Amino acid sequence: MAQGGVKYYTLREVKSAGKQGRPSWLNYYLLYVIGTVLFVILSKSGDVRGSFFILLFITGLSAIFRFRYLFTITDDRIITRVGLIARNTTEMRVKHIRTMMVRQNPIERILGIGNLISISAAEGEAAVVFKGIKDPQGIKEKIRSIQGG
Repeated sequence: MAQGGVKYYTLREVKSAGKQGRPSWLNYYLLYVIGTVLFVILSKSGDVRGSFFILLFITGLSAIFRFRYLFTITDDRIITRVGLIARNTTEMRVKHIRTMMVRQNPIERILGIGNLISISAAEGEAAVVFKGIKDPQGIKEKIRSIQGG
């Protein structure tokens, strides 16, 4: 996908080219655990309709949370867009990235998800955060390869 001479990639293509994507569905594991517990409690109490409503609600809520984020990697920039109605966009030129950090708690590490934080050397320490992405270390390495280092 070329737009104005800049090549855009999807997050699924990141290993071979680059990417655009959203947080992993696994990023919402805590929401699924809570939903499962509520489902079991309501099912045991005989409220079948309520238990299925909980499942539907949790699925919808996790979809809304997931689709709020859009992450893009081009051959020139990394971009985070947040919001369904209102939209906040943060972008950084790949050549300006000085530090990249992967943050994972133990459960996220087991699930293979995490946050990738890219920081520039500009005043104010600008940062672009890819939250809850699958294989954050692989994406970090891809950005480094685009960067040429």
